[in-house]
Amino acid sequence: MYPAEVVEATIRSGYAFHTLSAASGEVLGRFDADAMRLVAAPVLILNGEKDGVFRSGEAEFARAHPPARVELIPGARYLANFDDPVAFRDAVRRFARQLGNSA
Repeated sequence: MYPAEVVEATIRSGYAFHTLSAASGEVLGRFDADAMRLVAAPVLILNGEKDGVFRSGEAEFARAHPPARVELIPGARYLANFDDPVAFRDAVRRFARQLGNSA
């Protein structure tokens, strides 16, 4: 799905693609919208526009934590940071700047 040079560089830096399904299962099985109600910190819900996994619960998570900010990476899928790393980085930076301005 991703160019070989991207996958190889990512694996060399320590990312283990083969663990994605197990890790996702752990996250999805342990953290739900009810848990989001307990989060006191600012939250950025950042998903790929075409992510069929996390987008399915996006609205429920946002309702559980009303101050949460929801952003989508246009055209990106489940690994939005791989599909459009610049848009992903920019979204995180915007959120961080917003936090800095609210202090």
